[in-house]
This record gives sequence, structure tokens and C-alpha cells, in this order.
Amino acid sequence: MATMFPDGIHGDVYPIVPGGYAVVGAAALSGAVTHTVSTAVIVFELTGQISHILPVMIAVILANAVAQALQPSLYDSIILAINTP
Repeated sequence: MATMFPDGIHGDVYPIVPGGYAVVGAAALSGAVTHTVSTAVIVFELTGQISHILPVMIAVILANAVAQALQPSLYDSIILAINTP
């Protein structure tokens, strides 16, 4: 990628910020693992970037829906693994 785009990738209308994609991906992963949508709120509190509210919310909701369809949450998996009622 560095040889193809040595100056980075510039958007015409909105600037493309790689850090924004990293935040969206991290929020989606943690939301999918824990099956909580409140992960998006935690990300907004930690980063202070309200400009990423729409991509983060969409990614967290979609990741949460897919993860709920495929597997139990991390907390439920731990409860099942140690056989607590």
C-alpha cells in the first residue's frame, strides 16, 4: 500500500482518516464479543470523537447482530465453561 499510495489516500469530499477506521473496527469487535451496544457509548467517551458516531453505531449494531446469531457472548461462554447455574 505504501508503494501504491506514498502520500496516503485523500478523499474528495471527506478526508479519509485511518485512525477512524481503527476505532470503528475496535468498537465493532468489542461489541460483538460482549453482545452489548453500549460499547459505542464507551468509544465516544474514550475518544471524544462525535464525528464518528454513525459509522461506529452501524458497525457495532451489525457486529452485534451477527455475533448473536452465531455464538453466545463472552460472559455466557465463561458461565457455560465453568458450569455455574
